[in-house]
Amino acid sequence: MAKTPKTPSDRLIDAMLACVGEQGWRGLSLDDVAARAKLSAAQTYAVCPVRAEFLNMYARRVDLAAVADMGPAPEDPEARYDLLLDIMMQRFEALEPDRQAVKSIIEDAIREPETVLHLLPQSQRSFAFLAGAAGYPDRGARGCLFAKALAGVWLATQRVWLRDESAGLAETMAALDKNLRRAVETFASLPGRPLGPQMATDAA
Repeated sequence: MAKTPKTPSDRLIDAMLACVGEQGWRGLSLDDVAARAKLSAAQTYAVCPVRAEFLNMYARRVDLAAVADMGPAPEDPEARYDLLLDIMMQRFEALEPDRQAVKSIIEDAIREPETVLHLLPQSQRSFAFLAGAAGYPDRGARGCLFAKALAGVWLATQRVWLRDESAGLAETMAALDKNLRRAVETFASLPGRPLGPQMATDAA
């Protein structure tokens, strides 16, 4: 059975990761990635008008991979926590084949304020999406705060993941569970309605 052709977005993401593996992020240009992906400048611009957008595209791909095998959000709070933990861990596992490229991107992009600013809105959307997939607040004021809390959990755990050589990423899993549990318990103690699937429909 013939393989489904890759979309231009996937071709550009794959090309970006390959180029980063060879030359790092800071020396990367749109033209480099377009040439590697065998796409024209116009085709590349239609999908990715600025270099930092490669990273937003990649973030959306790993977000979708993280929830690909997930069922509906459960009502039970502990089961809902387990689902969110699983989703967040699946996101790390989706990054695992590209760990060295991701490490290079993190080390280089953090020195580029314009890149960091470009990534912030997608970070908010990513963690709101993951929260909603597990039945946690994903919109309104509480959704915004919860997404920011998840972003903090991710950044704290990412430091462990980048150096984790344990079997099955056990160290990453332990750090993620610790950081996520603390964030969820802190958020649940704030004034307002309890955490749960119903919060996803709140406007504020």
